[in-house]
Amino acid sequence: MEPWYQRTFLWGQVNLTEDDPIKCDLSFWKDYWKKSGVEGVIINCGGIVSYYRSRFTYQYKAKGLGDQDYFGIWNQAARDAGLTVIARMDINCTTEEMYEKYPEWYCRDKKGQPVLSQGRYMACVNGGYYQEFIPEVFREIIEKYHPDGFADNSWSGPGNKTICYCESCRKMFYEEEGCELPEKPDWEDPVYRKWIRWSYDTRVRNWKFFNKVTSEYGGEDCKWFGMLNADPFSTGGRFYDIKRLVKDAPFIFCDHQSRDHSSGFEQNSLNGALLRFASQENVIVAESMAHYYKGERTFRLSGGEAQEVRKWMMTGMAGGLAPWFHFVGGGTGDHRKFSISRDLFRFAGENKTYFRNRTNIANVGVVWNQESAIYYGREEAAEKSGACFKGMTESLSRAGIPFLPIHADDIGNYADRLSLLILPNIAILSESQEKSVRKWLADGKDLILTSDTALYDTDGEWKGAGELHRDLGIAVCGKAEGISGKGEDNWLVHEGHTYLEIACPGHPVFHKTPDTELLPFGGRMRVCTSHGRLEPICTYIPAFPIYPPEFSWIREKSGEGAVYAGVLESGSRVVYFAADIDRCYTAYHVPDHRRLLEGAVRWAGGGSFPVTVQAPAHVNCNAYRQEEQYLIHLVNLAGCSVPLGTLEENLPIGPVRVTLQGFGKEAEAVSCISGEHYEVIQEIEDMIILIPRLEEQDIIRIKE
Repeated sequence: MEPWYQRTFLWGQVNLTEDDPIKCDLSFWKDYWKKSGVEGVIINCGGIVSYYRSRFTYQYKAKGLGDQDYFGIWNQAARDAGLTVIARMDINCTTEEMYEKYPEWYCRDKKGQPVLSQGRYMACVNGGYYQEFIPEVFREIIEKYHPDGFADNSWSGPGNKTICYCESCRKMFYEEEGCELPEKPDWEDPVYRKWIRWSYDTRVRNWKFFNKVTSEYGGEDCKWFGMLNADPFSTGGRFYDIKRLVKDAPFIFCDHQSRDHSSGFEQNSLNGALLRFASQENVIVAESMAHYYKGERTFRLSGGEAQEVRKWMMTGMAGGLAPWFHFVGGGTGDHRKFSISRDLFRFAGENKTYFRNRTNIANVGVVWNQESAIYYGREEAAEKSGACFKGMTESLSRAGIPFLPIHADDIGNYADRLSLLILPNIAILSESQEKSVRKWLADGKDLILTSDTALYDTDGEWKGAGELHRDLGIAVCGKAEGISGKGEDNWLVHEGHTYLEIACPGHPVFHKTPDTELLPFGGRMRVCTSHGRLEPICTYIPAFPIYPPEFSWIREKSGEGAVYAGVLESGSRVVYFAADIDRCYTAYHVPDHRRLLEGAVRWAGGGSFPVTVQAPAHVNCNAYRQEEQYLIHLVNLAGCSVPLGTLEENLPIGPVRVTLQGFGKEAEAVSCISGEHYEVIQEIEDMIILIPRLEEQDIIRIKE
């Protein structure tokens, strides 16, 4: 029999509140488990709030717990229902009572005072709380309840703005790094940067240590999986290195409950692929999907808008995520939330084979690493690194071109599956990563790179052009034009009123932007020149007044290249965006920025993509091969560009045209949802599927 983490696909969680032992109707939830068809549940157990009878009397108990063994009650109910049980922990903070008993376990500021968070005392990840006490708590829970495994909500401790000066940290840092702790958070201080790296290392150690402990006490399959957010660029300063933590993980818990202000629903499709390809392609990644209202304001006890939750779930499942309903509190005051996703869970349960053991057939790889976000992006990682990645990936989703998010360490591992590689401002490339990109070019494969890619060293300090840029024939100086960030939205401040002039109007990169000589810009451009085969196809027009309109005319044309394109001797098609169009698209959502990015992808990729989608509105597409059949998962995102949390309705669209290139064999295309057989047209070696109407989503099965 497979271990639980290889067979449990449908998950549920009621994040218990302190009054649930008094007010919650467990029979309702047992019935909900049955109706939704979940196979595993995450149940609050210990840590910041304890829901079981612990021999550690100073472990804080839920206010309504009394003499109840509430975790035990829920655990037994789940076992009776045949469900996998995960004990949910939250181990970062404690009450003053425990602090008074073990003061040496806690984080200290520079003056030696304890570090508090919301009135609770923050435990040090290197102290006795993590290294001695929590392992004993794991042991107690395993011996009493035998959970299948553990999840942990806040395992990584304080972030990069909180330097802990406790004795444990002082001693360990000196022994391992040979110097005293940094005086303050300061990215210009090399000791601080050393502390940052060391802090990531300590979290990796704890991750492995907790797994060793739970496996020792609970058996080989009793795993501790923590929780991870899937966005490597916006971790809130928390010290988890996604690639190192999930590299060999047999299962992943993802805590990325909804879209954010800078992303659309397609982000969740990316979440699943990013975590799986950082680990193993067919590893199960279960993602907590909030069923409460999460928008400009969050209301934990109110149901989320149904379409808001459903679109997030559907795009996540399309990208390979296992669904996981998440409610806060066991109360049933808002019954609307309980009907949001039951049908999606039932469908997934009845058709699990379509979601498991499949191979993504995309041939475009979008590269990421956390080093660029951490050491180059620093306090502006979301803008300087994340926005570039998101701008590129959203433009691909809207273009109907599937892609794979590939860690820079893994370029060589997936080289045989990919033909176009995109590096969206990967400012820091290690020596081995840069060698992989150079080999990619030497092999005649196609490349898009943007902004400061490979121009900074591993500390995030400027180093200038290296071997990669010499291969491209690009000379880069340390100067940049234009602005970073969004700039001031004020017509009297015109520093962002910049443009790109199309220097080669007939170039295929501009296929999506015809009938214009100018494209809006508004961002930052790395000044460079070409002495090789790449030619400037766009040039930079510096800022000029936006108001009053009589003064809004171009004063000068710099002639500096902003976008370069060409074919190298190896045959590689290359586009270099010196202008940060990818970041600008995330910041401003100017359609011309998306069209320019799409044009570059279509030209650099030679128009050769295994699957593409044409539709009257945004359709997110993921394409897979599964043994002798193909699965095309489409999610209708028409009308989804609304404020966070507010999507109220689904807008059916049609017709939708799906093209499979090089698929010259006769085959039938059948909807896994409706059973409908779609019209199929053979054009030379391409197969075209015509879908007259797309509702929320569809999974098309194509049998050879």
